[in-house]
Amino acid sequence: MNGTLSASKLKFSYNGGFSLQVESLDLRPGEIHALIGPNGCGKSTLLRLMLGMIKPASGNVRLDDVEILSLPVQEVARRAAFLPQQTTPVFAARARDVVLLGRHPWNRGLGLPGEEDRLIACEAMQRMRVDALQDRFLDTLSGGERQRVMLASILAQQPRVILLDEPTSSLDIHHQVEVFQLLREEAKRGVGILVVTHDLTLAGHFADRITLMNAGRIVCTGKAAEVLREETLRPVYGVNVRVVTSPADGMVSVIPSVDRGRDGPPGRPLRNGAPGGRALPPAEKNSMSSWKSYALTIALFAAAGVVAVMLSPHFGAEKINFMQGVREMFSIPRGEWGVSAGILALRLPRVVLGLLAGIALGGAGAAFQSALRNPLAEPYTLGIASASSLGAVIALSCPAISFSIGFMNGTQVWAMGLALCGVLFLQIACRRGWGHSLTGLLLTGFTMGLVSAALIMLVRFLANPLTARAMDQWMVGGLEVSGWRDVTPCLPFWLIGVVLVLIHARELNQVEMGEEMARGRGVDAEKVRRRVLVGGSLATAAVVAVTGPIGFVGLLVPHMVRRIVGTDERLVVPCSMLAGAAVLVLADAAARSITLSGRGAELPVGILTSLIGGPVFLFLLLRRKS
Repeated sequence: MNGTLSASKLKFSYNGGFSLQVESLDLRPGEIHALIGPNGCGKSTLLRLMLGMIKPASGNVRLDDVEILSLPVQEVARRAAFLPQQTTPVFAARARDVVLLGRHPWNRGLGLPGEEDRLIACEAMQRMRVDALQDRFLDTLSGGERQRVMLASILAQQPRVILLDEPTSSLDIHHQVEVFQLLREEAKRGVGILVVTHDLTLAGHFADRITLMNAGRIVCTGKAAEVLREETLRPVYGVNVRVVTSPADGMVSVIPSVDRGRDGPPGRPLRNGAPGGRALPPAEKNSMSSWKSYALTIALFAAAGVVAVMLSPHFGAEKINFMQGVREMFSIPRGEWGVSAGILALRLPRVVLGLLAGIALGGAGAAFQSALRNPLAEPYTLGIASASSLGAVIALSCPAISFSIGFMNGTQVWAMGLALCGVLFLQIACRRGWGHSLTGLLLTGFTMGLVSAALIMLVRFLANPLTARAMDQWMVGGLEVSGWRDVTPCLPFWLIGVVLVLIHARELNQVEMGEEMARGRGVDAEKVRRRVLVGGSLATAAVVAVTGPIGFVGLLVPHMVRRIVGTDERLVVPCSMLAGAAVLVLADAAARSITLSGRGAELPVGILTSLIGGPVFLFLLLRRKS
């Protein structure tokens, strides 16, 4: 292996948007080659193309004179290593264990480190001067220490080529210089280093060659004195700079030239509030640019919900005359109703219950995915639905201990009661700090769901066959109700939960960006997350206590909505509620129309949503492009 990396005639684009074209770029053994250029010019994309992480539309990359895409992934990892801008393990890990992870390409089977692996890792830590930190957990280290540990992990991989994406970002000047000094030492060992950096002075001091990029193209490549020129940098960065060459050692430094008497870059006046003389881009198709577009989007989803509600009563195993049924319901006594009015009196509560359930599940799913920063989060993630199901099966198996409260029957009382216990447990978990870690919070809810599921199986195992049959029917989920008395019990808790979710939709935009970013913009991410989780859980518990568990609505609908309206939670949350209502109401109408052969019963809507939602979600997941 000679440690060469070269690219020629590379072309790549993101879904017809940003495009990158590179005629040629090469990295030689023992050199530091710096990639510089303004944000968004394609430097990080080029790194990933150079390492074969993404496939170019045309062109090729050769590693040690071999087409990189033809090499096995493990072989590429033995020759070349990559360090992204930010790398933080999900779980707390000691520095030495993180460094030992670099030995993965060289190990087989379980990958347990041997004596040679430990010696190599120890040497890498010594070279990066972090051997004294080997017993420290990574999240207790400073930014500079953490970055040197990650670099030691790269060295333990023993590559001949290293690609680094802004390794000095967020580091102070001392640690920036230290990192580049360590990289220079590795280059002297014959390692080729391709590094993306925004510090032009450090690039001028430490890089053997510099490549300047702009708008997906290479502007020029050469030594520091050839690339770092005022007339070259000024049009690329849009700011006046001074390039100073030290007479003692010939090192090049780049200093921005700022005119404090002006509001914008010298020679480039501001127009329409946009820097660099460019007008602000027009509002994108899916952006919430005004109250008018916001109201129009909500109105369109609301219209879809209204259409679903109007169409749903017409469908079912028994055909009815809708208008005749409505006239009879409002004009003659109940005892004189015909068949259409009687069936309609049963279907209308189902439609309203489907509306309430869809709003709760869709809104909670959208809010949970943002609050937990997890695209797979949904209303059942935190175990509330499982706790509610446990309460229902307990009531069904032991009628002696079930009791009614107001409009709530015994099954609903127990289902709601255990669901509220789950919400209370979740609240305690958040307040005691378990919610500080999103992983810990998810695992808490997941564990609660598993325990509830195990207890459900135990209760079912001990129940007689007839009772077990009733439990199974409740567990599949459905909107079958006998009248309005079955719908009203869920309204108070449903209303509280939905309001809690809606009033925090705006803050969820900041929570999605991370706790520190949210805090910098005046949002307490922990408090917002706690309120949203409690609100979504309350709304979910309210409907699950009546309908039983109905899956995939809270998972699938928010993803579909985001594909339509974008990612602004001020739109996503209410539109997911309305879309969830429309989807569930129509799904129940379809389920009513399906009579199981020989069973004399309808298909439960919970089974239908799972049968349709699972394949649809997999289809969307497989089609999704990064």
